[in-house]
Amino acid sequence: MIEYENAEAFLKQSVNKQIEIEYSGGMITNEELFTESMTLTESLCSQSSLTFGACDTGSIEFKIANVITPLANQQITVRMYLDGQRNEPFLIGKYKVYSDKLTADRKWRNIVAYDAMYEILSAEVSEWYNTILPNKNSTVTMRVFRKSFLAYLGVEEAEPEAELANDGMIVEKTIEPSEISGKDVITAICEINGCFGHIDREGKFRYVYLTQNIRGLWPAKDLYPADDLYPKTPKSARIGADGTYISCQYEDYLVKEINKLQIRKEENDIGVVINDEGDNAYIVEDNFLIYGKSANALQEIGKNLFSKISGISYRPFSASLQGNPCFEVGDAVRLNTRYDIVESYILERTLKGIQALRDSFSSAGTEYYPQTVNSYSRDIVQLRGKTNTLTRNVEETRSTITDVDARLTSEIQQNAGEIALRVRKDSIISEINISPEAITIQAQRIDLVGLVNAQELVSKFATISTLNAEKAALEGLIATKATITSLNATNAEVENLKVNKLSVSEFNADNISAMNITVQSANVLGGFDAKKITSGKIDAGRIDASTIVAKIGEFTGEVYIGHLIGQAINVNSVAASAGIGTSGTVSASGFSFGGSTLGKRTATLDNGTTINYVGW
Repeated sequence: MIEYENAEAFLKQSVNKQIEIEYSGGMITNEELFTESMTLTESLCSQSSLTFGACDTGSIEFKIANVITPLANQQITVRMYLDGQRNEPFLIGKYKVYSDKLTADRKWRNIVAYDAMYEILSAEVSEWYNTILPNKNSTVTMRVFRKSFLAYLGVEEAEPEAELANDGMIVEKTIEPSEISGKDVITAICEINGCFGHIDREGKFRYVYLTQNIRGLWPAKDLYPADDLYPKTPKSARIGADGTYISCQYEDYLVKEINKLQIRKEENDIGVVINDEGDNAYIVEDNFLIYGKSANALQEIGKNLFSKISGISYRPFSASLQGNPCFEVGDAVRLNTRYDIVESYILERTLKGIQALRDSFSSAGTEYYPQTVNSYSRDIVQLRGKTNTLTRNVEETRSTITDVDARLTSEIQQNAGEIALRVRKDSIISEINISPEAITIQAQRIDLVGLVNAQELVSKFATISTLNAEKAALEGLIATKATITSLNATNAEVENLKVNKLSVSEFNADNISAMNITVQSANVLGGFDAKKITSGKIDAGRIDASTIVAKIGEFTGEVYIGHLIGQAINVNSVAASAGIGTSGTVSASGFSFGGSTLGKRTATLDNGTTINYVGW
């Protein structure tokens, strides 16, 4: 409440009140003002429940005539004089005109002006933020941070030496804003310090703390208690004792005292809790000034904040009274109504009129604070942030831990049909999904350490140093070296097989079809059985065969056999364009050629020489 020597004169109807509105180059008085047209609006917190950190704009409106100078964007100072006492004016406030419009009948001009809070909230201050905290290693104290902010905007502090609850807190660069409003900054400052921002009548910024434990202790009307028990002196200003209040409506309940505090980054985040046993919790959420703070740091910040917001209990009300501009928002007041003593705070007020001043005081609030969020929501890209959120309902349980600075997120999600585990860093994701049908593991690299037993393994690609498997089904096998003790193949089709060395103890194949088989060395210990070998060309230094049957033999060149041994060689047709020769020995018990038997023959030449030859 503003200390003013002639404060009681405001309540007297007989006292003449004169208004002076000073602007650059002129003065507006009662002569130019429309009768009783002035309206002063002030607010500490206009939310439906008490929200610390609120910074509401104050305004003044009036209607004028016979003023030629446009007032838009003009700075104005409003004063009131009582009974012409020019030496003791009462300062109503300092404002800036934002609207100067003619009325519909063109006879008057409606003027709307706001206090300095309007420009604070609407200012774009990313340049300032990136200057005071140029990089993520930069730090300042809360005191330096808040003072620098107001100095940047050219707003003077009402109490430069005031100490806030968390003035010693270290403020780090937690966001990288290309845009950030003054509202985001000043509400974050006030919220974490448990106070409100307000522009006083001098046009200066004031941090407002609500008076704690304002309620008095009153005896029952039909009891006479001990002298040392009652009454307890209230910490509020009494109004209405002289009949100055006109009407009052109030709630049947009291806003319960805050006995628990939770600070978190987002809904479902665990954060830190002060006084976990309390049943009326105030929640501070998504304040960018505390992103990335450790649990110990948050505990200290929370204790300082809790010391300022606990002990606040009041009755929501609204009242109409004779006007008294000495009252300010944030003042604790009590009204003696017919049935109750209403003890509360002025959170909003509207003062109307000039000669016949009328005040409206009000404060809103719920009996218990909601468990969702009491803070202002923001959309800011953060650099630092650590959260641990747990969401549980009948459908699912989800746990998420995030470290924004390290760009890491891990999540466990469980419902009736699935369990999912995910770890993300930037765009790299590793995850495991478990469902009744399958378990899926997805990662850039999977390391299995220890003994791994698999009854059945299907792999599209596998690089294995050592594999011991009773059964392996492989769609594709690429091996630099393969040592096989036993290989059973019902059917093996190979288009091209090149083997430097192949050692096989036993090789059984019902059918081998090969376009080309090149073998530098093949050692078959158990023998080589083939019911049928189909080949376009066979080159061999030696062929041992009990029987060779050739239905058709067509040779465009020559067939040379180093050594051919066979009990029976049957050739139905041999067509040779060049010749057939043997460089070694041809041994056969019978050689059938075209139905005639080819054998050893003897002939005597004309000169009497006897020769041996093969013929018919």
